[in-house]
Amino acid sequence: MKFNIKRLSVWFIIYYLVTDVIAEIIEADSISKALEYHFQPRILALTFSVGIIFFLYALCSYSVFYRWHNKKPFWNNILIILPCLVIIVALRFLIEEKFYRFVFGFGNYREDVSLIYYFLDNFYYVFQYCALGIIFYFWQYSKFKDESTAQLQLENQKMELDLLRSQTNPHFLFNTLNNIYALVHTNSDNALNAIEKLSLLLRYSLYNTKTEVPLDDEISQIRNFIELESLRHKTKPNIDLKVEGITKPIKIPQFILLPFVENAFKHGKLHSETQPIEITVSLNNKQLSYTVINEIEDKKKDSVGGLGLDNLQKRLELLYPNEHTFSCNSDNAIFKAQIELPR
Repeated sequence: MKFNIKRLSVWFIIYYLVTDVIAEIIEADSISKALEYHFQPRILALTFSVGIIFFLYALCSYSVFYRWHNKKPFWNNILIILPCLVIIVALRFLIEEKFYRFVFGFGNYREDVSLIYYFLDNFYYVFQYCALGIIFYFWQYSKFKDESTAQLQLENQKMELDLLRSQTNPHFLFNTLNNIYALVHTNSDNALNAIEKLSLLLRYSLYNTKTEVPLDDEISQIRNFIELESLRHKTKPNIDLKVEGITKPIKIPQFILLPFVENAFKHGKLHSETQPIEITVSLNNKQLSYTVINEIEDKKKDSVGGLGLDNLQKRLELLYPNEHTFSCNSDNAIFKAQIELPR
Protein backbone atom coordinates (compact mmCIF):
# COMPACT_ATOMS: atom_id res chain seq x y z
CA MET A 1 0.00 0.00 0.00
CA LYS A 2 1.39 3.37 -1.04
CA PHE A 3 2.00 6.14 1.49
CA ASN A 4 -0.48 8.68 0.11
CA ILE A 5 0.24 12.08 1.63
CA LYS A 6 -1.42 13.89 -1.30
CA ARG A 7 -4.81 12.30 -0.72
CA LEU A 8 -4.48 12.82 3.03
CA SER A 9 -3.85 16.51 2.30
CA VAL A 10 -7.05 16.73 0.26
CA TRP A 11 -9.03 15.06 3.04
CA PHE A 12 -7.52 17.43 5.59
CA ILE A 13 -8.07 20.64 3.58
CA ILE A 14 -11.74 19.81 3.01
CA TYR A 15 -12.30 18.89 6.65
CA TYR A 16 -10.37 21.88 8.00
CA LEU A 17 -12.10 24.41 5.77
CA VAL A 18 -15.57 23.00 6.51
CA THR A 19 -15.23 22.59 10.29
CA ASP A 20 -12.90 25.43 11.29
CA VAL A 21 -13.21 28.15 8.68
CA ILE A 22 -16.49 27.93 6.76
CA ALA A 23 -18.43 26.86 9.86
CA GLU A 24 -17.29 29.99 11.73
CA ILE A 25 -18.31 32.22 8.82
CA ILE A 26 -21.76 30.60 8.51
CA GLU A 27 -22.41 30.77 12.27
CA ALA A 28 -21.46 34.44 12.48
CA ASP A 29 -24.16 37.12 12.84
CA SER A 30 -23.02 38.78 9.63
CA ILE A 31 -21.27 36.82 6.88
CA SER A 32 -19.75 40.00 5.42
CA LYS A 33 -18.22 40.95 8.77
CA ALA A 34 -17.01 37.37 9.27
CA LEU A 35 -15.32 37.44 5.86
CA GLU A 36 -13.79 40.83 6.63
CA TYR A 37 -12.52 39.46 9.95
CA HIS A 38 -11.01 36.29 8.42
CA PHE A 39 -9.21 38.21 5.69
CA GLN A 40 -7.26 40.33 8.16
CA PRO A 41 -3.49 39.66 7.80
CA ARG A 42 -3.29 38.56 11.45
CA ILE A 43 -6.14 36.03 11.08
CA LEU A 44 -4.80 34.76 7.74
CA ALA A 45 -1.41 34.13 9.32
CA LEU A 46 -2.96 32.29 12.25
CA THR A 47 -5.29 30.31 9.99
CA PHE A 48 -2.29 29.19 7.94
CA SER A 49 -0.14 28.20 10.93
CA VAL A 50 -3.05 26.47 12.67
CA GLY A 51 -3.77 24.56 9.46
CA ILE A 52 -0.16 23.39 9.24
CA ILE A 53 -0.15 22.24 12.86
CA PHE A 54 -3.49 20.46 12.57
CA PHE A 55 -2.26 18.72 9.43
CA LEU A 56 0.79 17.52 11.35
CA TYR A 57 -1.56 15.92 13.91
CA ALA A 58 -3.29 13.96 11.15
CA LEU A 59 -0.01 13.15 9.38
CA CYS A 60 1.55 11.90 12.61
CA SER A 61 -1.24 9.42 13.39
CA TYR A 62 -1.47 8.33 9.76
CA SER A 63 2.29 7.73 9.56
CA VAL A 64 2.42 5.70 12.77
CA PHE A 65 -0.41 3.39 11.70
CA TYR A 66 1.03 3.12 8.19
CA ARG A 67 4.35 2.01 9.67
CA TRP A 68 3.21 -0.23 12.51
CA HIS A 69 -0.43 -1.21 11.99
CA ASN A 70 0.39 -4.81 11.07
CA LYS A 71 3.30 -5.03 13.49
CA LYS A 72 1.95 -3.62 16.74
CA PRO A 73 -1.45 -3.69 18.52
CA PHE A 74 -3.77 -0.71 18.10
CA TRP A 75 -3.17 0.75 21.57
CA ASN A 76 0.61 0.43 21.21
CA ASN A 77 0.40 2.67 18.17
CA ILE A 78 -1.66 5.19 20.15
CA LEU A 79 1.07 5.25 22.81
CA ILE A 80 3.65 5.92 20.08
CA ILE A 81 1.56 8.79 18.72
CA LEU A 82 1.09 10.60 22.06
CA PRO A 83 4.67 11.87 22.60
CA CYS A 84 4.81 12.95 18.95
CA LEU A 85 1.64 14.99 19.44
CA VAL A 86 3.07 16.65 22.56
CA ILE A 87 6.06 17.74 20.47
CA ILE A 88 3.76 19.16 17.77
CA VAL A 89 1.73 21.11 20.38
CA ALA A 90 5.01 22.50 21.72
CA LEU A 91 5.97 23.46 18.15
CA ARG A 92 2.68 25.33 17.78
CA PHE A 93 3.35 27.18 21.02
CA LEU A 94 6.80 28.27 19.81
CA ILE A 95 5.46 29.44 16.42
CA GLU A 96 2.31 31.27 17.48
CA GLU A 97 3.02 32.36 21.04
CA LYS A 98 6.74 33.11 20.74
CA PHE A 99 7.72 33.72 17.12
CA TYR A 100 4.52 35.50 16.00
CA ARG A 101 4.40 37.55 19.16
CA PHE A 102 8.07 38.54 18.81
CA VAL A 103 7.93 39.35 15.08
CA PHE A 104 4.33 40.53 14.53
CA GLY A 105 3.25 41.48 18.02
CA PHE A 106 0.33 39.04 18.31
CA GLY A 107 -0.34 35.41 19.26
CA ASN A 108 -3.28 33.05 19.15
CA TYR A 109 -3.91 32.98 22.93
CA ARG A 110 -3.79 35.60 25.64
CA GLU A 111 -0.25 36.41 26.64
CA ASP A 112 -0.87 35.42 30.28
CA VAL A 113 -2.32 31.94 29.49
CA SER A 114 -0.70 29.11 31.46
CA LEU A 115 1.16 26.26 29.73
CA ILE A 116 -1.11 23.68 31.37
CA TYR A 117 -4.23 25.36 30.02
CA TYR A 118 -2.57 25.78 26.62
CA PHE A 119 -1.72 22.09 26.32
CA LEU A 120 -5.09 20.89 27.63
CA ASP A 121 -6.96 23.21 25.28
CA ASN A 122 -4.89 22.05 22.31
CA PHE A 123 -5.61 18.38 22.98
CA TYR A 124 -9.21 18.92 21.81
CA TYR A 125 -7.84 19.56 18.34
CA VAL A 126 -5.18 16.88 18.79
CA PHE A 127 -7.79 14.16 19.21
CA GLN A 128 -9.96 15.55 16.43
CA TYR A 129 -7.27 15.63 13.76
CA CYS A 130 -5.44 12.59 15.06
CA ALA A 131 -8.71 10.69 14.55
CA LEU A 132 -8.89 12.09 11.01
CA GLY A 133 -5.47 10.62 10.22
CA ILE A 134 -6.38 7.22 11.70
CA ILE A 135 -9.72 7.13 9.87
CA PHE A 136 -7.98 8.01 6.60
CA TYR A 137 -5.44 5.24 7.14
CA PHE A 138 -8.08 2.57 7.77
CA TRP A 139 -10.14 3.81 4.80
CA GLN A 140 -7.06 3.51 2.59
CA TYR A 141 -6.15 0.13 4.12
CA SER A 142 -9.66 -1.21 3.60
CA LYS A 143 -9.64 -0.05 -0.02
CA PHE A 144 -6.20 -1.60 -0.53
CA LYS A 145 -7.37 -4.93 0.93
CA ASP A 146 -10.46 -4.91 -1.29
CA GLU A 147 -8.35 -4.19 -4.37
CA SER A 148 -5.81 -6.86 -3.38
CA THR A 149 -8.57 -9.40 -2.84
CA ALA A 150 -10.13 -8.52 -6.20
CA GLN A 151 -6.74 -8.78 -7.91
CA LEU A 152 -6.07 -12.12 -6.23
CA GLN A 153 -9.48 -13.41 -7.30
CA LEU A 154 -8.78 -12.23 -10.85
CA GLU A 155 -5.40 -13.97 -10.90
CA ASN A 156 -6.90 -17.15 -9.44
CA GLN A 157 -9.68 -17.00 -12.01
CA LYS A 158 -7.13 -16.60 -14.82
CA MET A 159 -5.11 -19.54 -13.47
CA GLU A 160 -8.25 -21.66 -13.28
CA LEU A 161 -9.24 -20.72 -16.83
CA ASP A 162 -5.74 -21.56 -18.07
CA LEU A 163 -5.93 -24.89 -16.27
CA LEU A 164 -9.34 -25.70 -17.75
CA ARG A 165 -8.13 -24.76 -21.20
CA SER A 166 -4.96 -26.84 -20.79
CA GLN A 167 -7.12 -29.81 -19.81
CA THR A 168 -9.19 -29.48 -22.99
CA ASN A 169 -6.37 -29.45 -25.54
CA PRO A 170 -4.47 -32.60 -24.41
CA HIS A 171 -7.81 -34.44 -24.20
CA PHE A 172 -8.59 -33.53 -27.81
CA LEU A 173 -5.02 -34.23 -28.97
CA PHE A 174 -5.03 -37.68 -27.36
CA ASN A 175 -8.24 -38.67 -29.17
CA THR A 176 -7.06 -37.30 -32.50
CA LEU A 177 -3.69 -39.07 -32.37
CA ASN A 178 -5.52 -42.33 -31.69
CA ASN A 179 -7.62 -41.68 -34.80
CA ILE A 180 -4.56 -40.96 -36.94
CA TYR A 181 -2.86 -44.09 -35.60
CA ALA A 182 -5.84 -46.13 -36.78
CA LEU A 183 -5.82 -44.41 -40.19
CA VAL A 184 -2.17 -45.23 -40.78
CA HIS A 185 -3.08 -48.92 -40.84
CA THR A 186 -6.06 -48.51 -43.16
CA ASN A 187 -5.61 -45.55 -45.49
CA SER A 188 -2.36 -43.60 -45.66
CA ASP A 189 -3.83 -40.81 -47.82
CA ASN A 190 -6.47 -40.06 -45.20
CA ALA A 191 -3.80 -40.20 -42.50
CA LEU A 192 -1.78 -37.49 -44.25
CA ASN A 193 -4.90 -35.37 -44.64
CA ALA A 194 -5.69 -35.90 -40.95
CA ILE A 195 -2.20 -34.79 -39.94
CA GLU A 196 -2.66 -31.63 -42.01
CA LYS A 197 -5.98 -30.83 -40.31
CA LEU A 198 -4.48 -31.59 -36.91
CA SER A 199 -1.57 -29.22 -37.59
CA LEU A 200 -4.07 -26.42 -38.31
CA LEU A 201 -5.87 -27.05 -35.03
CA LEU A 202 -2.60 -27.25 -33.08
CA ARG A 203 -1.34 -24.02 -34.64
CA TYR A 204 -4.60 -22.35 -33.61
CA SER A 205 -4.31 -23.76 -30.09
CA LEU A 206 -0.60 -23.28 -29.42
CA TYR A 207 0.22 -20.04 -31.18
CA ASN A 208 -2.99 -18.14 -30.61
CA THR A 209 -2.63 -17.23 -26.93
CA LYS A 210 -5.19 -14.42 -26.83
CA THR A 211 -8.02 -14.67 -24.33
CA GLU A 212 -10.57 -13.98 -27.06
CA VAL A 213 -10.52 -14.88 -30.75
CA PRO A 214 -12.71 -13.92 -33.73
CA LEU A 215 -15.89 -15.98 -33.96
CA ASP A 216 -15.03 -16.79 -37.60
CA ASP A 217 -11.78 -18.43 -36.46
CA GLU A 218 -13.61 -20.56 -33.92
CA ILE A 219 -16.11 -21.69 -36.56
CA SER A 220 -13.23 -22.53 -38.91
CA GLN A 221 -11.76 -24.81 -36.25
CA ILE A 222 -15.13 -26.55 -35.88
CA ARG A 223 -15.05 -27.24 -39.64
CA ASN A 224 -11.46 -28.52 -39.36
CA PHE A 225 -12.49 -30.76 -36.49
CA ILE A 226 -15.46 -32.15 -38.42
CA GLU A 227 -13.26 -32.90 -41.44
CA LEU A 228 -10.62 -34.48 -39.22
CA GLU A 229 -13.14 -36.72 -37.49
CA SER A 230 -14.88 -37.56 -40.77
CA LEU A 231 -11.66 -39.03 -42.17
CA ARG A 232 -12.00 -41.95 -39.78
CA HIS A 233 -15.22 -43.12 -41.38
CA LYS A 234 -15.82 -44.76 -44.72
CA THR A 235 -19.18 -43.00 -44.92
CA LYS A 236 -19.18 -39.29 -44.18
CA PRO A 237 -21.08 -38.45 -40.95
CA ASN A 238 -24.41 -36.71 -41.33
CA ILE A 239 -23.58 -33.13 -40.23
CA ASP A 240 -25.68 -30.00 -40.66
CA LEU A 241 -23.69 -26.85 -39.80
CA LYS A 242 -25.60 -23.55 -39.90
CA VAL A 243 -24.17 -20.08 -39.30
CA GLU A 244 -26.85 -17.40 -39.07
CA GLY A 245 -26.74 -13.64 -38.57
CA ILE A 246 -22.94 -13.28 -38.55
CA THR A 247 -22.65 -10.00 -40.41
CA LYS A 248 -19.79 -8.35 -38.52
CA PRO A 249 -16.74 -9.60 -36.61
CA ILE A 250 -17.16 -10.35 -32.93
CA LYS A 251 -14.86 -12.12 -30.47
CA ILE A 252 -15.46 -15.01 -28.11
CA PRO A 253 -13.28 -17.05 -25.71
CA GLN A 254 -11.09 -19.55 -27.54
CA PHE A 255 -12.32 -23.19 -27.71
CA ILE A 256 -15.69 -22.29 -26.21
CA LEU A 257 -17.70 -23.86 -29.07
CA LEU A 258 -15.70 -26.99 -29.89
CA PRO A 259 -16.59 -29.11 -26.79
CA PHE A 260 -20.23 -29.50 -27.91
CA VAL A 261 -19.10 -30.83 -31.28
CA GLU A 262 -16.55 -33.12 -29.63
CA ASN A 263 -19.28 -34.46 -27.37
CA ALA A 264 -21.60 -35.07 -30.33
CA PHE A 265 -18.94 -37.06 -32.20
CA LYS A 266 -18.03 -39.00 -29.09
CA HIS A 267 -21.53 -39.95 -27.96
CA GLY A 268 -23.76 -39.27 -30.95
CA LYS A 269 -25.04 -41.45 -33.76
CA LEU A 270 -22.96 -40.12 -36.64
CA HIS A 271 -24.88 -41.72 -39.50
CA SER A 272 -28.44 -41.28 -38.24
CA GLU A 273 -30.94 -41.12 -41.08
CA THR A 274 -33.53 -39.21 -39.05
CA GLN A 275 -31.43 -36.86 -36.92
CA PRO A 276 -28.21 -35.40 -38.30
CA ILE A 277 -25.78 -33.71 -35.94
CA GLU A 278 -27.20 -30.17 -36.08
CA ILE A 279 -24.73 -27.41 -35.25
CA THR A 280 -26.24 -23.92 -35.23
CA VAL A 281 -24.42 -20.67 -34.52
CA SER A 282 -26.69 -17.62 -34.58
CA LEU A 283 -26.18 -14.01 -33.65
CA ASN A 284 -28.65 -11.24 -32.91
CA ASN A 285 -28.34 -7.76 -31.44
CA LYS A 286 -28.07 -8.97 -27.85
CA GLN A 287 -26.59 -12.46 -27.73
CA LEU A 288 -24.80 -15.31 -29.41
CA SER A 289 -26.71 -18.58 -29.43
CA TYR A 290 -24.97 -21.89 -30.06
CA THR A 291 -26.79 -25.23 -30.23
CA VAL A 292 -25.72 -28.79 -31.02
CA ILE A 293 -28.34 -31.53 -31.39
CA ASN A 294 -27.55 -35.19 -31.99
CA GLU A 295 -29.10 -38.61 -31.67
CA ILE A 296 -27.51 -40.64 -28.87
CA GLU A 297 -25.81 -43.87 -29.90
CA ASP A 298 -27.51 -46.75 -28.03
CA LYS A 299 -24.32 -48.23 -26.66
CA LYS A 300 -23.14 -44.82 -25.41
CA LYS A 301 -26.26 -43.63 -23.57
CA ASP A 302 -24.76 -43.97 -20.10
CA SER A 303 -21.73 -41.84 -20.88
CA VAL A 304 -23.31 -38.78 -22.49
CA GLY A 305 -21.65 -35.53 -21.38
CA GLY A 306 -18.53 -36.07 -19.29
CA LEU A 307 -15.37 -34.08 -18.60
CA GLY A 308 -15.54 -31.91 -21.73
CA LEU A 309 -18.94 -30.39 -20.92
CA ASP A 310 -18.20 -30.07 -17.19
CA ASN A 311 -15.03 -28.24 -18.15
CA LEU A 312 -16.94 -25.94 -20.51
CA GLN A 313 -19.56 -25.15 -17.85
CA LYS A 314 -16.86 -24.13 -15.35
CA ARG A 315 -15.20 -21.89 -17.93
CA LEU A 316 -18.50 -20.18 -18.73
CA GLU A 317 -19.20 -19.60 -15.03
CA LEU A 318 -15.83 -17.88 -14.70
CA LEU A 319 -16.03 -15.90 -17.94
CA TYR A 320 -19.73 -14.90 -17.83
CA PRO A 321 -20.94 -15.03 -14.22
CA ASN A 322 -24.74 -14.65 -14.20
CA GLU A 323 -24.62 -13.53 -17.85
CA HIS A 324 -24.91 -16.80 -19.76
CA THR A 325 -27.16 -19.82 -20.12
CA PHE A 326 -25.88 -23.39 -20.36
CA SER A 327 -28.19 -26.34 -20.84
CA CYS A 328 -27.81 -30.00 -21.71
CA ASN A 329 -30.76 -32.37 -21.86
CA SER A 330 -31.86 -35.55 -23.60
CA ASP A 331 -35.34 -36.52 -24.73
CA ASN A 332 -36.22 -39.71 -26.59
CA ALA A 333 -32.57 -40.44 -27.41
CA ILE A 334 -32.05 -36.88 -28.72
CA PHE A 335 -29.37 -34.90 -26.91
CA LYS A 336 -29.45 -31.11 -27.07
CA ALA A 337 -26.69 -28.84 -25.77
CA GLN A 338 -27.04 -25.07 -25.88
CA ILE A 339 -25.27 -21.97 -24.66
CA GLU A 340 -26.23 -18.31 -24.95
CA LEU A 341 -23.60 -15.62 -24.43
CA PRO A 342 -23.92 -11.83 -24.24
CA ARG A 343 -22.44 -9.97 -27.18
